[in-house]
Amino acid sequence: MKTALGLGFALVALSFLGLLGAMIAAADDSPTVSQFSRQFSPAKLTIAHGTTVHIVNDDNVTHHVYVDAPGLQFDSGEQPVGKTVDLTFDRPGSYTVLCAIHPTMRLRVTVE
Repeated sequence: MKTALGLGFALVALSFLGLLGAMIAAADDSPTVSQFSRQFSPAKLTIAHGTTVHIVNDDNVTHHVYVDAPGLQFDSGEQPVGKTVDLTFDRPGSYTVLCAIHPTMRLRVTVE
């Protein structure tokens, strides 16, 4: 009897933790930027410092996201079709996110 109660309690606790994890994941307000037709969309963002931006390769070609700015150095390496790169902006300022493969691609990010 004690074993059945302990098992029941464990199942309820695991269900609650799973629900809590799903709620936390759903609360992710991080902006998503699409790479499509060799462009970032949207091309401009204004975000709070500490925000992570999800950059999704929705294109039919490989991309390579990078930032080379005072206070932020980032290089994704090759980003295959369908992959997401997460880029966190910890400091206020203005940043240009570029693609090393397609030099005309620019994403302007203002961090407040």
